[in-house]
Amino acid sequence: MGRLALSVVAASHWLAGCGVAERPSTPSATDVGCAGCTVLKGGMVFDGTRAARATVVIEGDRVKQVVFGDAEPGGGEVVDVAGKTVLPGLIDLHVHSLSVAGPYAYYDAELHLEDHTKAMLRAGVTSYLDLGSSQHVIFEQRARINAGDILAPQLFAAGPLLTPTGGHPCYQGSPPGDSCVFIDSPADVDGAFEALLPRAPDFIKIVLEAGGSMQLPRLTRPSVAAIQEAAAAADVRVIAHATAAADVEAALDGGVTLFAHIPDEDRISPELARRMAAAGAVVVPTLAVADGLYRTAHGTLTELDDPALVDDVPIGVIAALRDPSLLAELRTAHFLELVERRRDHAIANLVTCYKAGVTIAAGTDAGNPGVFHGLSLRREVALLVEVGMPPLEALAAATRRAADVLGRPDLGRIERGALADVLVVDGDPLADVRALERVSRVYKSGVLLDREALALPRKTSLAREPRTGAGPGEACLAASECAPAQSCNPAQVCAATCRAASDCAPGSACFLDSGSFTGGACIDGDGCDLFAQDCANGAACVFWGNGSTSCWNAGAGSDGQPCDASFACAPGSVCDPSNTCRALCDPRGERGAPCPGGERCVDHSALAGLSVGTCEQAERR
Repeated sequence: MGRLALSVVAASHWLAGCGVAERPSTPSATDVGCAGCTVLKGGMVFDGTRAARATVVIEGDRVKQVVFGDAEPGGGEVVDVAGKTVLPGLIDLHVHSLSVAGPYAYYDAELHLEDHTKAMLRAGVTSYLDLGSSQHVIFEQRARINAGDILAPQLFAAGPLLTPTGGHPCYQGSPPGDSCVFIDSPADVDGAFEALLPRAPDFIKIVLEAGGSMQLPRLTRPSVAAIQEAAAAADVRVIAHATAAADVEAALDGGVTLFAHIPDEDRISPELARRMAAAGAVVVPTLAVADGLYRTAHGTLTELDDPALVDDVPIGVIAALRDPSLLAELRTAHFLELVERRRDHAIANLVTCYKAGVTIAAGTDAGNPGVFHGLSLRREVALLVEVGMPPLEALAAATRRAADVLGRPDLGRIERGALADVLVVDGDPLADVRALERVSRVYKSGVLLDREALALPRKTSLAREPRTGAGPGEACLAASECAPAQSCNPAQVCAATCRAASDCAPGSACFLDSGSFTGGACIDGDGCDLFAQDCANGAACVFWGNGSTSCWNAGAGSDGQPCDASFACAPGSVCDPSNTCRALCDPRGERGAPCPGGERCVDHSALAGLSVGTCEQAERR
């Protein structure tokens, strides 16, 4: 398996003087370049603010010089970029690193974190903000990147989403895992921050979404204010997922001025847009997600016809986006009407905000259907131009302005002292924004990347050194990281390898994976009570066997109703082999309600490893 050379950033402090270098009136050859420098000469340079013909000099991991006009290099490796444009590495302010961009009905058991990382690097995305992923995975990924163990864009991460119980994206009946933290009143905020702050989140993401026809619970305004106050005290910025004008108002009332989406449930009034501008609000519109859903639903995702897409998108995802059975949910008349209406609202609201002077920064919501990692940021910039933003402004949204949101004045710029994250494209994106698709070179911290080696079919590892030997309970980013007799289980934690329940310790169940060479992995139960049904968020406590119980997704099916999956039945019941929901019961008669008249408690203790049965008609024995 091939490996890329990595460069560990050794700088331990910010460089002083991050302004554009003063231009000498007549630079001499000895003034430009240096021994060991890389000199990009002969092209246009967009420095994050303006564009002009210039020479860019990279020394180590920093930009040493930007000399506008003609200049003759006096030393270093000179790279002719005539006919090309040099610009800062792109920044995506809304990514879901673990989501695979397939249809909602598509499930992929493989971990594609490395694939998504490669795709971003190949596209020239050199920094990104993850706004919702499993905590133990995304913070582990960030730690490895910061240590120089993985070649990757610079990662900023929020970790879990702060949402009310049953709110988006942890809807009522689903276990929150470590992706959601429930905030139902200001009293919940201190405990949430006490648990979260040791992980050093770069942002705190809150969810403000009424859900339209779903009628989701909403964060209260006092809760929003309490979150903002706690975040300010910890010097962490809050970003709000807001989908309606009322959500924006609630955020502003609580002091939150950074938005992860442009609302798409209804229209923003010019008055509200002016209020946003006066408050210094920044909106990350994520037009790419509305556009991706619309084109996926309407069958116009033309990227799927490009044979080169396999270099950046897993083949299983491409196949899923062509599979009518997986797309059926997205192609109902109701959904088609919904995505068209929401796309129109998003575009109109962006125009209203832009005209009012609201700051716009770029992000994609990558990982949603048809919103591919890396590639979608080009689409986002193109969409900003399509709705009326000048190309210079749209490029600034994905570079300098995005870096300002991150609080990193050394990113998103090509100027003296900036980190040498540099993208070179064929042509001029200010004249034709699609030039961003024609990537010529990508420098990450001054190191030229081998884009061909990063293509997914090459299977190049991004790790500086392979990780192996991780023990039980340790986070794993790949199956190969766990010690012998251990597997990376679906929760991305190393656990005992198994092929049957007997391979696991009591209280843990064996989950088989047909795609894994190890067969499966043991997953510890959480010890929930089958009869008290004590899981949070209305989730169901179910038994997996071997004495294991866990909180799991709950449905609405009650005793005797048909079901097609284990999570189709309401808490306190299970889907049996005959695809019928059956109420749980205690065969000893010591706990829980007795079975209704005409039914008896059929003992499943031998299978479950604990005292439990199901209520069934006597004739079904």
